[in-house]
Amino acid sequence: MERNADDMFGATGNVGSSTGGTSSMGAGMADNTQPAGGLDYSAGTASSTTPSTQNTTADLKATAQDKLGQLRDKTKNLQSSLADRLEQGAEKIRQRNQSSTLAGATADGSGSVAVATDDRTKMQDSVARGMEKSADWLRNGDLKADIERQVRENPGRTLLVALGVGYLLGKAFRGGNR
Repeated sequence: MERNADDMFGATGNVGSSTGGTSSMGAGMADNTQPAGGLDYSAGTASSTTPSTQNTTADLKATAQDKLGQLRDKTKNLQSSLADRLEQGAEKIRQRNQSSTLAGATADGSGSVAVATDDRTKMQDSVARGMEKSADWLRNGDLKADIERQVRENPGRTLLVALGVGYLLGKAFRGGNR
């Protein structure tokens, strides 16, 4: 094959050339020297499709980044609202704890009521502290890094917990459909 003036093989723009090329319109095949599909590789054809492809790709990328940003915002809002609810729940437990402590102090003075109230108070305080720690972790912690660290350090335990949670969710969603 000969090279034309644009340093291209084949399509010279001369219908009757010795190379067997076709016209610049790419309207046929002569001597099967042109690629399948009748494509014309002359200047201008390839560059006209590249910018539109790049624009479409850039638009898709921008849209995906916007959606990802929206998802991150929703996740942060969800974490914040969950943390607020945990703190509210902890505060309610502490208020109930105080009211039950006052009610226990006004009881008839028997030792069994005081011991039961004291154990219950400790348990409620422990639950409230756990809820507050969870709320702090949701606000300040890195959920993804913590989960990755947990899986790396304890893969067996993580698998068992995941299976247990999956089983419980399956039971909850299946409900009474037995």
